Amino acid sequence: MTRVSEFREGHKEEKEGEVFYNRAAGSILHDFYTGIEKIFCNIANKIDKGLPEGENWHIELLKNMAEPKDKRPQVISLELMEELKEYLGFRHLFRNIYGAQLKWDKLESLLVKIQGYLWKRLKGEIDLFIEYLKA
Repeated sequence: MTRVSEFREGHKEEKEGEVFYNRAAGSILHDFYTGIEKIFCNIANKIDKGLPEGENWHIELLKNMAEPKDKRPQVISLELMEELKEYLGFRHLFRNIYGAQLKWDKLESLLVKIQGYLWKRLKGEIDLFIEYLKA
């Protein structure tokens, strides 16, 4: 995750390219959550036998991953689910606004969380779930 630090430094040095850096940061955050959601979709399809339905299926999928089901334990903790809701919300925002509307302070905050602890926590919880599957 040293690249996030380098990216943040580049943003500070390049004020003329702020829109570029904001759009790039938005893309990184979008990809971060989209990757997580793909993992959750695979779990839902292969173990739970299907994705939630309806307009709010994205949030329902996230909630389902924090709940034990008939054939599996919870995939992530409730605390991690709450943290990830912010990234799901951002992903939705990113898809529905113009890049020039992105605000660096919010982007930086989300990037710092990933670099600081969120990635390690997510990886740890997913690794525990994988250990369950192997057992």
